[in-house]
Amino acid sequence: MALGRRVSRFAQSRKTCPVILLTTRVDGYGLAVCVLFEFRALSFNCYYMKERKLKKRNLKDSQALVIAAFGTSSRGKAAYETFDADVRARLPEVHILWAYTSEIVREKTGSPGILQALASLEEHGYRKAVVQPLQIVPGTEYQALVEMCVNFPGLRVAMGETLFHRWQFIDEIMAAIAQDFIAKDEGINVTVAHGTPLAADPANILYQGLDYYLTHKYPNVCFATIDGMPSMDIVLGKIASICKPFKKARIIPLLYVSGLHVEKDLLGEDRSLRANLQSLGLQVDYLSVPHEGGSFVKSLGFYADVREAFINRIERAFNLLRYY
Repeated sequence: MALGRRVSRFAQSRKTCPVILLTTRVDGYGLAVCVLFEFRALSFNCYYMKERKLKKRNLKDSQALVIAAFGTSSRGKAAYETFDADVRARLPEVHILWAYTSEIVREKTGSPGILQALASLEEHGYRKAVVQPLQIVPGTEYQALVEMCVNFPGLRVAMGETLFHRWQFIDEIMAAIAQDFIAKDEGINVTVAHGTPLAADPANILYQGLDYYLTHKYPNVCFATIDGMPSMDIVLGKIASICKPFKKARIIPLLYVSGLHVEKDLLGEDRSLRANLQSLGLQVDYLSVPHEGGSFVKSLGFYADVREAFINRIERAFNLLRYY
């Protein structure tokens, strides 16, 4: 009995529950064997952690948003600036941070990464946040970002979906982009996404689906990727076999910013998509948009419908966070 009382006092001092105490006699020696199964009370720990956080004097109930982009050190950041202005106009009460996922770009620009941004929010007393990636397809990079954010200690994080997260989204976005397609009797449109070099990346499912979707819905549209499948070499071979009726080709980047991929891989003077199309005898053009006194290749970030779609993703994530 004395042993039982000591164990009981020990359990109470550890603040654990429930406690199961088993006693028995062994070989008539009157030895008590105590087996203590200690289960930490999850509810107690949750209350304790919440109580600790509530003691922070700068605790905030206001909304916070982290916009996660790959990043760029080139003039292509104009697309980010345009989106930032739209978000702040729509959500003036939201505290907004930007984070770059590319380590190389962070080193060049000094911009914070996603973990730094989330840590800053937690340090300043925010309890909940939305993270909106400016990613086009939900592949391995998106999945890694989700795991990193939702498991961040001290914050409840809701993730916004990518631009092409659902087929409904693809219908809506491509309907806006299709307004820039040249007609069939004018030539061929070449849409180009980033792609992935990883054959096992789930993004490949969507890239193959986009290829089927675009080439079957629009008779004079081809789809290629810079760093995956279908490759630009494969698509160029296809165009070469059907280009006789065409005199013109229009390049349409399915990339958010008009960065180095657009400037070099698509429109460069040497060994670019434009140079290869010109070698087939095609006149090549692309669309440009004015921005703050300059001219930029029209990437996805310069479509008002694309920016509106991402803002809708943000608003939906904030609504989900109310019940999360």
